[in-house]
Amino acid sequence: MPELYQKLGHWALVDIAIIAMIIYRLLLLIRGTRAMQMVLGILMTVGFAFFISQFYPLTTLKWLMDKFYSSIIIIIVILFQEDIRRVLSRMGKKTVFPAQEQVSSRQMLDEISRAAGGLAARKIGALIVIERNIILSRYVDIGILIDAKISKELLLSIFHPTAPIHDGAVIIQQGRLAAAGCFLPLTRDEDVDSNFGTRHRAAIGISQETDALAIAVSEENSSISLMVDGSIMRNLDSKDLRQALRKLLATEADDLAESTSNGKGGWMDRLRSRRSKGGT
Repeated sequence: MPELYQKLGHWALVDIAIIAMIIYRLLLLIRGTRAMQMVLGILMTVGFAFFISQFYPLTTLKWLMDKFYSSIIIIIVILFQEDIRRVLSRMGKKTVFPAQEQVSSRQMLDEISRAAGGLAARKIGALIVIERNIILSRYVDIGILIDAKISKELLLSIFHPTAPIHDGAVIIQQGRLAAAGCFLPLTRDEDVDSNFGTRHRAAIGISQETDALAIAVSEENSSISLMVDGSIMRNLDSKDLRQALRKLLATEADDLAESTSNGKGGWMDRLRSRRSKGGT
């Protein structure tokens, strides 16, 4: 290490550290997004092409690689202009107090669970989406921006049949109610229960397109469903929903630890087994 320091000099090491930090922060910002998947695909493709062009006399491919390297910044801006805009707009919203954010998350899940139970008891349909790693700003931008603290009363008022935005979805970002009246992509899965209506199909669709959690409340049979990665957990009550959300979001893992020594399946298996037809 001392030899390396003497050879490069302290300014070279500072330069390397700054570049490494910038790359690290960029990777953190796009982690879990579609941009990350595209970056990995591009790196794999370019790396393979570079390897082939260096070891084999492929003149045209090598020429293309040279042109690609000289235009890499422009290519990145063109390909990821939407993701860059969303990431930059979100940079200033990161909390520096993770412990406080976790406490807020527990309270948020309690409010959501209580609201879902209240909506189901009143036979009021609802669709609540909780953002995880994949950014949902593209759906937030087309809805009605709210940016408010989450509460049972607020959710009940938004989904009341007389409210002008009750038909759309509510999207929760970073522990706050970001927007309401949002329109989501419908699932293209042909095996979905034919009794499901637009609300449940949208909940399944957003859970398939992203890693978000979608909660759908049926106005016909007062049931609560939770969609995760395209899978459906039906007939939940507010307690089951709170437990599932806390487990999936890892906010209270200790409280949800469950022994399997009694021969019974875990809580997730029990929730998945509680299936019935109906619900729109």
